[in-house]
Amino acid sequence: MKNKYIVGLLIILLFIPTLQSTIAAEQVKSLKVGITKDENTLNPYTYVTGYPGLDLVNLLYDNLFQLDEQNLPQPWLVEDYEVSEDGLTYKLTLHENVAWHDGKPLTTEDVKFTMEYFKEHPKSRFTNPLAVISSIDIQDETNMTLVLSQGSPNFFIQPLADLPILPKHIWSEISNPDDSTDSLGSGPYMLEQYVSGQFYKMKANPNYFKGTPAIEEIIFPIIEDTTALFTALQAKEIDAISSSISPELVSQFETNPNLKVIRGAGYSTTLVQINAERYPMDQKEFRQAMAYAIDTQYLVDTVLLGFAELGSPGFIHPSSPFYNSELSFEPNMDRAKQILEEAGFIDTNNDGYREDQQGNELELTSLVYANNPIRIRTAEIIAEWLNEIGIKVNVRAMDATTVDSMMWPDFDVSKGRDFDLGVWGWSNTMQLFPDRMMDLFHSDPSVGSVNIGAYESPEFDELASLLKNTIDETERTEIIKEMQALVADEFPIIPLYYQEIVNAYHPSVYDGFSFQLGKGIIHKMSFLTFENDTAAPPTDKKEDEVKTPQNSNEELQNASSGSSNNSLLILGLIIALLVVGGFVIKRKSTSKKDDVDF
Repeated sequence: MKNKYIVGLLIILLFIPTLQSTIAAEQVKSLKVGITKDENTLNPYTYVTGYPGLDLVNLLYDNLFQLDEQNLPQPWLVEDYEVSEDGLTYKLTLHENVAWHDGKPLTTEDVKFTMEYFKEHPKSRFTNPLAVISSIDIQDETNMTLVLSQGSPNFFIQPLADLPILPKHIWSEISNPDDSTDSLGSGPYMLEQYVSGQFYKMKANPNYFKGTPAIEEIIFPIIEDTTALFTALQAKEIDAISSSISPELVSQFETNPNLKVIRGAGYSTTLVQINAERYPMDQKEFRQAMAYAIDTQYLVDTVLLGFAELGSPGFIHPSSPFYNSELSFEPNMDRAKQILEEAGFIDTNNDGYREDQQGNELELTSLVYANNPIRIRTAEIIAEWLNEIGIKVNVRAMDATTVDSMMWPDFDVSKGRDFDLGVWGWSNTMQLFPDRMMDLFHSDPSVGSVNIGAYESPEFDELASLLKNTIDETERTEIIKEMQALVADEFPIIPLYYQEIVNAYHPSVYDGFSFQLGKGIIHKMSFLTFENDTAAPPTDKKEDEVKTPQNSNEELQNASSGSSNNSLLILGLIIALLVVGGFVIKRKSTSKKDDVDF
């Protein structure tokens, strides 16, 4: 009898530490996530990078819809919606209990104000998708109607799942948004402190309409040197990192028993950005010759150790349903030299380097971020190949801010550029839907808002206009494939690779991270385990009506790691264990079928 008492008590005692650790994972006091760049003041006008900068902004602000881990838009601030059969009228109903960080209610007036404000004060990423809205009608504080001037196949993604909603009572007083330091939103976290160049500190929003986030405080230390970032993670000075682990360190991290590693395909695109308005890069033949000299497979195998996918010459990622699979490109040094010879770039003084068509010496500079060793090595190898075909190229590694100021001053392509070449990267957001090719390559800066190489092609602009006015998916696909073919022929950029994402974190501190397709673990949904039952986003009863990009990467769906258990459920389990323990202690006998299978 005494032994049965002991067995019952042991069962309970054995499980209490496990349950306590699970609860602790839900009730995280402080989480430190290392980032490599100062993202400026975190509001929709002042953040710097698409990843993780915009993801930090999205912890402070909310969107009408939210992209889930598979990049499918789900209702967020919107509780219910209807779309007309012609795709021109959107009726939206907001949740009633949404409040700004200062306690004031978020209403349809704020949504309308935000859309009008971004039109009046352009911010290309958010402004351009709003152009299709012809009218905004408010019925009451939670109901509104948007009427479009033409169908927009990606309207759920941009602007609905991308536009951060601004508080009217704050931003109506801000006339110069680029200088604003205000970051008051409605999101799950509030910015408590920002020290430039050092860290961001956020605290949970206790009045968030979906529940109080279980992480009480998130600190984002800024550690620009990636080696120092990786070291800090292994030393447990930080709990997670935004950067992908360097390929040569993956096995080291995977064998660390204190870390959890999640891998998946990345949508971020590393490429050679070419200044197409500067001679001789303004000549297609010169750009083609550079492309033929670059062996992207060698870069993937040697620099990335296989942790990457070959860049498509047409830019679009191979997993996209819009990918032009008919495009192919093979490096060929002899072909590169032949193109240069035929175009008049000849080594007239026999020094090993070609002179231009006027007999002047050619010497180009390739810019690269000094804090990115993979890109630096990539730039150095490419420079060697270009030197081999007679194009003299020097690599200049500088701090990110300086490189940005030369290639994309004030993040405004209309302000010009001062560079020859650059090993550059676009974040995963550029691959979410193919219409963004217009942003990359259209000659009009108001449309080609990220055309940092000033590429001009009347043929591409014509295709862009056609795409903008085409709704039929089959026709759209054909136009997008034509765009890719044009880009693959003219090489305004030279896509190199899409690096596989390898993230790592300490699960003993927090194990609620999930992997978002093409991005990684640093995104809004990763930080949204809740202390109550309102964590899950509302089910989209009209999900089959939403036009969204299709995900062809099924393996990544299986790789996504889940969120923590609900604390109330755990509490109930503890109570159940205690009850069971009581029965074990009190009962004089048990049958086998009554044994609890833990």
